[in-house]
Amino acid sequence: MGFSIKELTYKGRYLVYLSEKELTGPWFSFTLEGKKIGSIPVILRNIEPTPIYKMINTRKGTAISRITLDFSITEYLKKLTEENKLKSIPIKKEEYVRLYKDIFNPPKVPYISTFFTLKNISDYAMKNFSMYFVLDFDINGLDGFDNDLSGYDAENDVIYQYDDTGLYGGFSPISKSTNYESCLTHDFKIDNQNLNLSNSLFEGSGEILSALQIEFKTLEPNQSFQTAMVISGGFSKEELIENIKEGKNNAMKHLHQVNRSIKSEQRNLQEEAFIKINLQQAVDCK
Repeated sequence: MGFSIKELTYKGRYLVYLSEKELTGPWFSFTLEGKKIGSIPVILRNIEPTPIYKMINTRKGTAISRITLDFSITEYLKKLTEENKLKSIPIKKEEYVRLYKDIFNPPKVPYISTFFTLKNISDYAMKNFSMYFVLDFDINGLDGFDNDLSGYDAENDVIYQYDDTGLYGGFSPISKSTNYESCLTHDFKIDNQNLNLSNSLFEGSGEILSALQIEFKTLEPNQSFQTAMVISGGFSKEELIENIKEGKNNAMKHLHQVNRSIKSEQRNLQEEAFIKINLQQAVDCK
């Protein structure tokens, strides 16, 4: 359960096609700190099995879709205890971090904007927090997924992939990235020994992915973190950059609308259909 881009096209040409779910969405890393638990490093992919990720509600519209889900700290600690990685800790209440995703995909504009808002609804601090945007582009789909080249435009903070047909796909957050990387898809790795992207690009062409990282010092209890990612395509680097710049300017105008939504009572009520699903342990997520 989580958030993943299944397919993405630009004017009828594929930018994302048949990519692995874990490699087309946001990842997170941080250290949970509290008196009862000490310091526990956490790495979350965009897709995690229930009940670690619990769906609260979802709304799909023609131009705006909204997803609300929780990272259950309680279930995560239970899993560590079951795997003998942590001593059993008595937890009196449900501890969680709520994640709001607002996807703006209006017609007749050359970009998609996705807003991410995290609220730490727990008694624990989230130290050394990082958010990673990971996208395994497949420029031109099956006809060109394994011959992509990559680049990074530092001035506009845009990472992108392209091939010899001149089709480009890229993305950029409205918050300034701290690190970037492109690499062969099967070499991509984030773990406790490697938490920062390399600030390097893969040399040559291949089946590669692109990633950006935003470092944020600490999310204390009841604090929030918010940003948005704009993704687009183009038939030149210049067209891609202009599309993303337009999308970022437009995203800034919608921050008030997003914040109003995440504060609404309806957005924070759990849909009945998800209650039983969230209690089930997923068996098909790695």
